[in-house]
Amino acid sequence: MAPIATTNDPKLAQAGEDALNRRLDASYYSNHQNSLSEGKSTRKTSRDTSSFEEHAVKKKTTRLAIQTTKTGLRSVPVVATKPNTGLKPCPLRAPLVVTTVGLPCRGKSLASHKVARHLSWRGESAKVFNVENNATIDTLREISTFFKEGNNVAIIDGMHLTRQSRQLLINFCEEQLFHHLMIEFSCNDKCLQENIDDTVLFYHQLDQNIDWERRIKENNERHTRRFEPCSPLEGPLITVNNSEDPMHHSVTARGVRGSIQTDILGVLASPVIRQQTFYLSRHGESEYNVLGRIGGDADLSPRGMKYAERLARQLGGPGSAPDGPKPKLIWTSELRRTIRTVQNIPGPRAAIKDLNEIDAGICEGLTYEEIQERFPQEFAWRDQDKFKYRYPHGESYLDLLQRVDSVVQALLANTDVLVVSHQAVLRCIMAYFKGTKPDDVPYINVPLHTLLVVRSYGYDFEVETVPLKVECVDTYRIQPKNCSTSRTTADALTTVPAHFDTPLSQPSIS
Repeated sequence: MAPIATTNDPKLAQAGEDALNRRLDASYYSNHQNSLSEGKSTRKTSRDTSSFEEHAVKKKTTRLAIQTTKTGLRSVPVVATKPNTGLKPCPLRAPLVVTTVGLPCRGKSLASHKVARHLSWRGESAKVFNVENNATIDTLREISTFFKEGNNVAIIDGMHLTRQSRQLLINFCEEQLFHHLMIEFSCNDKCLQENIDDTVLFYHQLDQNIDWERRIKENNERHTRRFEPCSPLEGPLITVNNSEDPMHHSVTARGVRGSIQTDILGVLASPVIRQQTFYLSRHGESEYNVLGRIGGDADLSPRGMKYAERLARQLGGPGSAPDGPKPKLIWTSELRRTIRTVQNIPGPRAAIKDLNEIDAGICEGLTYEEIQERFPQEFAWRDQDKFKYRYPHGESYLDLLQRVDSVVQALLANTDVLVVSHQAVLRCIMAYFKGTKPDDVPYINVPLHTLLVVRSYGYDFEVETVPLKVECVDTYRIQPKNCSTSRTTADALTTVPAHFDTPLSQPSIS
């Protein structure tokens, strides 16, 4: 078994911090001879190219709401290799630095943010550090601070075209006992041209007086002459040949280990589709919704059936506009209220077990009032930590998040998909697109009789809420102020939504 660094030892931790403070100054990068040729070549960069690099920064900062590290075109000299102390990063607790490698317009940024979004959704604390070319002293300082704050995954989105620029990061991670993973990106000519076309379209909005396509291609040619592909000796590596076509998209890996790196490999294995649209909806109001009961396999109420008709009219069913949206795939849970909701919408469909509502265990089919009466302590415990609380013989939101992971990954490999599911399930799926922290997932509001349209926008997603104006009950319950197990029944039920005591009849449809 490989030796594990005792990173919890206060003396060793302080020694590492002191070493970083000593190294992160000008003397840390004193190997000027190794960097002389690269530094000279970058100082000869034309004014036009500098303008292009400035616009590149504008592009990334426009699409990202993150702090950007601007490093210019100056390359960073490599630090001389230090003797290996024999210590290895802790396989369970040591932070991970991910370095992207590749020429411009190869899909590095899009993939970096896809990985960060997935890891954050799964409970890790990940952030993308954007650099123009290579990581610098400022980048390493930011990453060190980021890790000191308790975060654990830093993704450096840059080119890092030379072995020298990558060795700087390798040495930094070895000395600080961080894990390091490189991801090298390439793509075929078709994918490259599509990426260039997208980039030209964006730059054209900034300045219409420049031939952006020529500028981008010249920039690619200039960097191609300097590119040194990653070698087997540099460390753990994932290579990605990007394509939106699954038959041409390929991923290889060497030296990947641990759950986080394996998760990253899984995310990168799916093609990144640049333009995506998804349609998400809860089932129409059910008979149990009307009565305030949770779980079960109830049928639609009369108002729920009316919503099913409206949803079909919105998405290519009877009465829809000829040029309206039409889903290419329809996914529902196995429960009849979701299947009935999409019965009039044309298209291939599948009932998926992973889309079933959260299992409420011994509370299935009960109202909140009945749960408080029979299991007051369980009701209070769930209010105290709704994300981690697991119903006896049932599930928690944490369980559910893991269950719908496969659904989210399948969504990201497609577009124009309609998903009709349940409140808790859609909260977990929406948390991915909204970037919601895990503890806040159980309080995302996903109302009945509302269509949610999710569209990709650069590295992010936009959510449009489309109420279809069919009357229904409100099932949203906020966390009560008093979550003590000794609280009164009145305090426990203060945020329970209003509901009917008897089923609705057909004439009550408005």
